[in-house]
Amino acid sequence: GARPNPLEGRLSLASLRPEQSQKSPPRASLADWMAEDAASLYARTLHEVTLPGTHDSGAYWLSKQTIPDARFPPRWVAAAIAAAERLGVPVDEVITAWALTQTADVGEQLRAGFRYLDLRAGWNGTVWCVHHAEVGVALSVVLDDLAAFVKRHRGEFVVAQVSHLDGAFSSAEKAKRVRELKASLTDALRGHLVPVAVTGDGALILNDTIGEMVARDERVLVVFGDGDYSDGDYSSGQKNARDEDDASDADAFLWPPWTLHNGWADTDDPDALVRFATDETIAFNEKGGGGGGGGGFGEPGSLFKLSWTLTAQTSTVLESFLPGEPKSLRELDAAGARPSLAPFAARIANAGCRASNILSVDFAVASDAVRAARLMNAASADEPGKREDRCGLESGDARGFVAATSE
Repeated sequence: GARPNPLEGRLSLASLRPEQSQKSPPRASLADWMAEDAASLYARTLHEVTLPGTHDSGAYWLSKQTIPDARFPPRWVAAAIAAAERLGVPVDEVITAWALTQTADVGEQLRAGFRYLDLRAGWNGTVWCVHHAEVGVALSVVLDDLAAFVKRHRGEFVVAQVSHLDGAFSSAEKAKRVRELKASLTDALRGHLVPVAVTGDGALILNDTIGEMVARDERVLVVFGDGDYSDGDYSSGQKNARDEDDASDADAFLWPPWTLHNGWADTDDPDALVRFATDETIAFNEKGGGGGGGGGFGEPGSLFKLSWTLTAQTSTVLESFLPGEPKSLRELDAAGARPSLAPFAARIANAGCRASNILSVDFAVASDAVRAARLMNAASADEPGKREDRCGLESGDARGFVAATSE
């Protein structure tokens, strides 16, 4: 039979750009939802809430440029380049379709209610930029959006993670550039940063309530550096291994990478995502998710982040050239991760539980993540005895979430 046309049914690159994409229907403003929920929220610590967040927050616009000598390229990039060249498809269209994770800029994400930002910082030879397979906007653009938001919305609290520090430079130059990056972070957010607090043995101290931090105008907690997300096990032995070469005064306001432990399914299968999230949620609540430290995950005092995201695999990208297969990460998300979140969160909330301290999603403004987080915050019972056993979940079971949404 005739060979499939690799261009048939593919999205144009323009349709993936935020300025060209179809606008989501208007929603009620969520710019001040934490202040609106202050009666119940401000009395809690960060260990006792779920904050909605965005995954790869800066990947709302991407250029054709890649980070030189990148250390963190997605596994599928090399296969995508080879397949595109062989089939005569523009390489950047293939990569960009699977690298874009958001449709709204960071200011819009914050105004839509999201309170965790995942910022990947790469040195492109001239400035620090956000990156995800390709180079995005200058990091300064994102920091300006964040600073403007916290200055205008004084009752809100944001966790921002700056990680995946990448770029081609010598060790000496890297230390200099990282010190400059640290200074730019603290300068942009000066007066709003939560100072780092640790015990003598390095355990994190996050005991202040959200209300106490808001009252002091300490409303941005910045997590900085590489760790946990890349190897899945940021051990105690590494905990005090900060690079002295790039040490600076800014470190007093930049929390170490083990502040967050990332729960990431690393799958393109919606059923596998829900099974993973189910097991992580059970463990989080059974091991102290009501207010301990990271629900038993990671280092003492750490926060647990659940990434409710589907991740393109090499096979996902290669199969996208076939008819009927998802052509972009947005299509993959819309068919699986997005519709399964609301019923999952409702089940968790009905059992008096939370899924995590941070709930991170792709294509955030179209998701139910803010509503899901608020629902779990309102319904959760911090005393383990008041929660339904295992949060009403069965380990490894995805039924009732994915299947119900695929009809």
